[in-house]
Amino acid sequence: MPLPKPLSDIKNELGDFVAASEPQNALKYLQDLLPNGSGKHTQATLIQSKLSNANQKYQTGQIKFDDQTVEIAQVAAAILDMANSLSESDFDWTPARPIAAIPKFVVIYNELDKPHFEMLQRQLSVLKRFNKIRYYDVYDIEAVDLVKSAKEEIADADYLLVLITPDLFNEKPIDWFAVVSHALGEGRRMIPLRIKNLGFEIPELEKLKSLPSMGNWVSDLPNKDSAYAEIVGELRKLLPK
Repeated sequence: MPLPKPLSDIKNELGDFVAASEPQNALKYLQDLLPNGSGKHTQATLIQSKLSNANQKYQTGQIKFDDQTVEIAQVAAAILDMANSLSESDFDWTPARPIAAIPKFVVIYNELDKPHFEMLQRQLSVLKRFNKIRYYDVYDIEAVDLVKSAKEEIADADYLLVLITPDLFNEKPIDWFAVVSHALGEGRRMIPLRIKNLGFEIPELEKLKSLPSMGNWVSDLPNKDSAYAEIVGELRKLLPK
């Protein structure tokens, strides 16, 4: 769609929102301008989820004001990085690239959540064994530089499976949030997996079509194996016929 004003003006206005400590308005401005479903629109939605997470944690007493300030500063930096990367082509709708005959999934999670990945892996391995999918674990033991290797694998991935837990939003030891945000801006598809209840809702997760269904969290379900089986059952529906 045609831009309502020069791209330079849009970038300047985003910078003004950030300078005025109005990240919420900056993100709404972006989402109103960008085509719904585009990579950059999804990236803005993900950044919005980080902002919601920071505010909700502060309101529920999980973090102190100083910690919230740090996390909001991270959101502001993400908005500015996104603004700097914008080009006029980002405002034109382009269909996502076709899914590979054997789709590739990159699984992203915080290292503290390795046990959750291993439960998911047991279900994914069945599909891999029958050559229905390929998947890459970002903590692959053969990787020398985890982030560099992950970005290389993401470059030709069909889907990112992102395990949502309280630890995912932490920058240490690796800022996987930033890696995912950049990948979305490049047009990668993401499926958030609601693994460990955050203690509050983040509406943006539903916009991103998270799993399991019905807004459930795996941690709240009585049978974890069944929960992961349901997730992989939904992923099966994405595979080429």
